[in-house]
Amino acid sequence: MSVEKDGNNVHALLLAENSLQSGLLKDSIEQKVPITIKLICAEKLYRSRDDVVEGDVRFIIIDYAAIGHGTATHYHEIIERMDNSIKEILLNAPSDLEHAEMLKWQNLVGVFYASDTIETLVSGFERILAGELWMSRKLVYEYVNFYRRRQCSKTSPYYTKLTKREQQIIKLLGDGASNTEIAETLFVSENTVKAHLHNAFKKIKVKNRLQALLWVKNNIASSEFVQ
Repeated sequence: MSVEKDGNNVHALLLAENSLQSGLLKDSIEQKVPITIKLICAEKLYRSRDDVVEGDVRFIIIDYAAIGHGTATHYHEIIERMDNSIKEILLNAPSDLEHAEMLKWQNLVGVFYASDTIETLVSGFERILAGELWMSRKLVYEYVNFYRRRQCSKTSPYYTKLTKREQQIIKLLGDGASNTEIAETLFVSENTVKAHLHNAFKKIKVKNRLQALLWVKNNIASSEFVQ
């Protein structure tokens, strides 16, 4: 049963090849879920991201099969400088997708596999629009265990080299907070958060957000998170 379009539809971008298959996928989802999807290629996002990602875009849907490692790296660099409230959904993910791969997608709320039917996609999108996550139980189980195994009991000396504000920000990042959420929690601007993260990354010798997240789990004792 198709969904009648109205002004309340959620807006999303589909990052995929501009092909007939991608267009049919877009149309199939739009017909059954209250969502309006704009199909764009990766190169267009990179060239004019400010024009492409408008204020009402809530989701970026990434065709995993169409985005290579080099393109994905470029995407992650760009998305960190964009609105961190935008959620990410992976399509056509491989069946053996590992939990560590999920860490690269900072705002991931859904994972769909190449073998999933359109009915599964529709059900998943409905759950996601309702504020839920859509991932396989196996993937979530491995993801949770991944973090549990990396809760350390002793804090690294590098942590003490951070300023008090840098410590606050790096711990919030470790809890999964976005730059926007960190700024709101600490009552500072996002530019201030980015500046502190840049300095903290140099001190703990990491190059990006993913490495910093893993560093927090491996080098900051659980007791440090107790207020």
